[in-house]
Amino acid sequence: MVNSLQSLRTGSMPDEQQRISEVLEAGVEKPQVLFWQYDRAAIIMGCSQRPDEGQICRSESAGLAIIRRRSGGGAVLAGPWMLSVTVFIPPDHPVAKQNIIEIFSWLEQIWIDSLRACGVPCRGVDQAMIDNSKTISQQQDLKWACYASLSHGEVVSEDGRKLVGLAQIRKRKGVALVSGLHLYPSDWSLLSSVVVDNALQGNILEQLNSDAQSLSGTAAETLLPDLINAFAERIPEDFVRTKL
Repeated sequence: MVNSLQSLRTGSMPDEQQRISEVLEAGVEKPQVLFWQYDRAAIIMGCSQRPDEGQICRSESAGLAIIRRRSGGGAVLAGPWMLSVTVFIPPDHPVAKQNIIEIFSWLEQIWIDSLRACGVPCRGVDQAMIDNSKTISQQQDLKWACYASLSHGEVVSEDGRKLVGLAQIRKRKGVALVSGLHLYPSDWSLLSSVVVDNALQGNILEQLNSDAQSLSGTAAETLLPDLINAFAERIPEDFVRTKL
């Protein structure tokens, strides 16, 4: 087993997004995995979400950067409590040729096996769970938040609270599967305060989500290297861990 922390990059969310863009623009020649932990809190919004003046002012007051990513989905508050894992796949790789449900299911199983190996109880989602989560998101006016609903390939606690969120960036020169695992709880009220100016919606988001530390009873700093190793051991042999 290699030193997993040597494979972990630590930096800002804008730096991570820039690195993902650079890899895709240069072209993915071989499968690669980028493990990233954020060194500061920031809000990232989906490509269809454009920060308005109020959101920008509130994020500045909170001392948070607010940026847009190249993939879809809703707003996310990322910080040291989140492990981001991006899997880069060449366009001609068999995995890349799968449809979106198949490719997400492929990654979902890797996450489930990795988390369970580290003592984090979890499960995948089915269509009924996805449909129900979207209904709740609509009823609670939470469609703006990435972690308010479920999608194919995502991972939840055994009682259905979201644990790993997924997104896909598909370009001519490669595919990036981006996933975010909450190592320990996020500040959901801070996210909702900035994005929709309503801290109370954070209470609902908190109920809909979970984290690896709470589920396993193991401290996040202890889980982190074990999770990286477990994930790397379960991806196909032609994938490599890299500092990118």
